[in-house]
Amino acid sequence: MRKQILTDNETKTFLMKAFGCTRQAVWQALTFQRNSDQARRIRHLALQRGGKLTDGYAPKCETSYEEGEKTMTQRFGPRVKIVAYRETGLVSVYVDDCLKENYEQLNTCDLMQLQSEVEQMAAVL
Repeated sequence: MRKQILTDNETKTFLMKAFGCTRQAVWQALTFQRNSDQARRIRHLALQRGGKLTDGYAPKCETSYEEGEKTMTQRFGPRVKIVAYRETGLVSVYVDDCLKENYEQLNTCDLMQLQSEVEQMAAVL
Protein backbone atom coordinates (compact mmCIF):
# COMPACT_ATOMS: atom_id res chain seq x y z
CA MET A 1 0.00 0.00 0.00
CA ARG A 2 1.26 3.45 -0.87
CA LYS A 3 1.09 6.63 1.16
CA GLN A 4 -2.37 8.18 0.97
CA ILE A 5 -4.91 10.24 2.85
CA LEU A 6 -8.00 8.31 3.90
CA THR A 7 -11.27 10.22 4.17
CA ASP A 8 -15.00 9.58 3.88
CA ASN A 9 -17.15 10.13 0.79
CA GLU A 10 -18.73 13.26 2.26
CA THR A 11 -15.32 14.92 2.49
CA LYS A 12 -14.41 13.83 -1.04
CA THR A 13 -17.63 15.39 -2.34
CA PHE A 14 -16.86 18.56 -0.36
CA LEU A 15 -13.35 18.69 -1.89
CA MET A 16 -14.74 18.25 -5.41
CA LYS A 17 -17.10 21.21 -4.89
CA ALA A 18 -14.53 23.36 -3.08
CA PHE A 19 -11.96 22.98 -5.85
CA GLY A 20 -14.33 22.63 -8.80
CA CYS A 21 -12.71 19.37 -9.84
CA THR A 22 -13.60 15.75 -10.56
CA ARG A 23 -13.63 12.82 -8.20
CA GLN A 24 -10.62 11.47 -10.09
CA ALA A 25 -8.66 14.67 -9.40
CA VAL A 26 -9.44 14.36 -5.68
CA TRP A 27 -8.41 10.68 -5.73
CA GLN A 28 -5.14 11.52 -7.51
CA ALA A 29 -4.38 14.19 -4.92
CA LEU A 30 -5.25 11.98 -1.92
CA THR A 31 -3.18 9.08 -3.26
CA PHE A 32 -0.21 11.34 -4.08
CA GLN A 33 -0.49 10.54 -7.79
CA ARG A 34 -0.32 14.29 -8.48
CA ASN A 35 1.74 16.96 -6.78
CA SER A 36 0.36 20.13 -8.35
CA ASP A 37 -0.47 23.21 -6.31
CA GLN A 38 -4.14 22.19 -6.37
CA ALA A 39 -3.33 18.62 -5.28
CA ARG A 40 -1.32 19.93 -2.31
CA ARG A 41 -4.22 22.23 -1.34
CA ILE A 42 -6.69 19.32 -1.62
CA ARG A 43 -4.49 17.21 0.67
CA HIS A 44 -4.14 20.05 3.16
CA LEU A 45 -7.90 20.61 3.36
CA ALA A 46 -8.60 16.87 3.55
CA LEU A 47 -6.32 16.62 6.60
CA GLN A 48 -7.96 19.68 8.18
CA ARG A 49 -11.35 17.97 7.76
CA GLY A 50 -10.22 14.83 9.59
CA GLY A 51 -8.50 12.82 6.87
CA LYS A 52 -5.85 10.36 8.04
CA LEU A 53 -2.44 10.12 6.43
CA THR A 54 -1.26 6.54 6.06
CA ASP A 55 2.41 5.79 5.73
CA GLY A 56 2.04 2.94 3.28
CA TYR A 57 1.53 0.29 5.96
CA ALA A 58 0.38 -3.08 4.66
CA PRO A 59 -0.15 -5.86 7.21
CA LYS A 60 2.01 -8.97 6.98
CA CYS A 61 -0.74 -11.54 6.89
CA GLU A 62 -2.49 -14.09 4.73
CA THR A 63 -5.89 -12.83 3.59
CA SER A 64 -8.72 -15.04 2.37
CA TYR A 65 -12.31 -14.30 1.40
CA GLU A 66 -15.07 -16.78 2.13
CA GLU A 67 -17.94 -15.91 -0.19
CA GLY A 68 -20.43 -18.33 1.40
CA GLU A 69 -19.97 -16.89 4.88
CA LYS A 70 -19.36 -13.38 3.49
CA THR A 71 -16.22 -12.94 5.55
CA MET A 72 -12.65 -11.82 5.15
CA THR A 73 -10.07 -13.60 7.30
CA GLN A 74 -6.57 -12.30 7.90
CA ARG A 75 -4.15 -14.74 9.53
CA PHE A 76 -1.15 -13.34 11.35
CA GLY A 77 0.83 -16.53 11.80
CA PRO A 78 -0.64 -19.80 13.05
CA ARG A 79 -2.29 -18.47 16.22
CA VAL A 80 -3.84 -15.05 15.56
CA LYS A 81 -6.50 -13.97 13.08
CA ILE A 82 -8.97 -11.20 12.31
CA VAL A 83 -12.35 -12.11 10.85
CA ALA A 84 -14.46 -9.35 9.28
CA TYR A 85 -18.13 -10.11 8.64
CA ARG A 86 -19.24 -8.13 5.60
CA GLU A 87 -22.99 -8.27 6.22
CA THR A 88 -22.90 -7.04 9.83
CA GLY A 89 -19.71 -4.95 9.87
CA LEU A 90 -18.47 -6.92 12.89
CA VAL A 91 -14.70 -7.48 13.14
CA SER A 92 -13.44 -10.17 15.54
CA VAL A 93 -9.96 -10.96 16.81
CA TYR A 94 -9.13 -14.58 17.66
CA VAL A 95 -6.11 -16.08 19.41
CA ASP A 96 -5.79 -19.86 19.26
CA ASP A 97 -9.35 -19.90 17.83
CA CYS A 98 -10.71 -18.24 21.00
CA LEU A 99 -12.55 -14.94 20.58
CA LYS A 100 -10.60 -12.14 22.27
CA GLU A 101 -12.35 -8.97 21.09
CA ASN A 102 -15.20 -7.74 18.87
CA TYR A 103 -15.39 -4.38 17.10
CA GLU A 104 -18.40 -2.92 15.31
CA GLN A 105 -18.40 -0.77 12.17
CA LEU A 106 -14.68 0.04 12.01
CA ASN A 107 -13.70 2.62 9.45
CA THR A 108 -10.65 2.03 7.27
CA CYS A 109 -8.26 3.90 9.55
CA ASP A 110 -9.43 2.01 12.63
CA LEU A 111 -9.15 -1.33 10.80
CA MET A 112 -5.59 -0.49 9.77
CA GLN A 113 -4.74 0.38 13.37
CA LEU A 114 -6.26 -2.91 14.57
CA GLN A 115 -4.28 -4.84 11.94
CA SER A 116 -1.08 -3.21 13.17
CA GLU A 117 -1.86 -4.05 16.81
CA VAL A 118 -2.79 -7.65 15.99
CA GLU A 119 0.36 -8.05 13.90
CA GLN A 120 2.46 -6.91 16.87
CA MET A 121 0.56 -9.24 19.22
CA ALA A 122 1.16 -12.19 16.89
CA ALA A 123 4.89 -11.41 16.78
CA VAL A 124 5.25 -11.91 20.53
CA LEU A 125 3.15 -15.06 20.84
